[in-house]
Amino acid sequence: MNTIPRRAALLALAALATTAAQAQEWPTRPIKLLAPSAAGGPPDLYARALADHLSKSLGQPFVVENVPAAGGMIAAQQMLRAPADGYTLMVNTAGMLTITPNANPRAQYKSSDFTQICQGVDAALVLTGNSQLGPKNFAQLSQYLKSQKTPPTYSSYSAGSPAHFLGWQLAEALKIEMTHVPYRSTPQQLTDLLAGVAPLGFVQISNATPHFKTGKLVAYATTSEKRSPQLPDVPTVAEVGLPQLTSTVWFGLSAPKNLPPAIVQRLTTAHQQALASPEFKTRIEAGGLNVAPNVCGDAFQKKIDQETERWGRVVKATGFVAGE
Repeated sequence: MNTIPRRAALLALAALATTAAQAQEWPTRPIKLLAPSAAGGPPDLYARALADHLSKSLGQPFVVENVPAAGGMIAAQQMLRAPADGYTLMVNTAGMLTITPNANPRAQYKSSDFTQICQGVDAALVLTGNSQLGPKNFAQLSQYLKSQKTPPTYSSYSAGSPAHFLGWQLAEALKIEMTHVPYRSTPQQLTDLLAGVAPLGFVQISNATPHFKTGKLVAYATTSEKRSPQLPDVPTVAEVGLPQLTSTVWFGLSAPKNLPPAIVQRLTTAHQQALASPEFKTRIEAGGLNVAPNVCGDAFQKKIDQETERWGRVVKATGFVAGE
């Protein structure tokens, strides 16, 4: 009577042993790393620096594949179809994991549909304006915006991005109406900021800093908890009275759901070694990003869950739906 259950148990144990053996042998061939941005974009910078380090650490080539569509949604959906064998990994972003599932009905995924390995890097945004706008600091900017008879405009590097919703929160905090002007990329946004076409917006610090030095743009506040090392004289949003705007964009590493624990551990260790590498840190900082503290596994998932809840409230309040 116990023959069938015993056989099933033996088969299950054999399957577990096979999976464990495969995980110990992993990797034995090249690994694909999906990057949800065009070549040269910030997620791509992190992806290529990480790929180089992991290739050396794990002894197999890491091939970066750029999937720059729909705010990371296409890359995420591609990952949903990937086998949990460790040979397809993905650079994740704050936007694709915490905003897109709230804002795009076509996403049809959530962060828990993946194995979250570690957060890797982060960067604050900066509220900036064309110098011809007039205000030289945030107090003057606030007065200027409140004095306008028609709703002033603000720009973002993408609809549905943190830059988009931070602008909405700014308008809410100042109790004014503002019109959002979305762009398809940071370079496009900066071009119009410099030309005064879209005179105000939230921009990635690394892209805007050269223009602060020339005086073409004015920095009003950064969105980090502490002052940016790149802009030490610029106050944070909390310092100007808007702590609810505190936020960073970040990138990390995800894998398919149910990735074998042994592979998760090897990736976690290799990722932590990358963050501790002076070469990796120099490369990341040269691109205007910061190496983030080691936030891995459950701690990383908890952070994602908290930010998903935060942005979910904002997305709902704005009524924004991607694609409409």
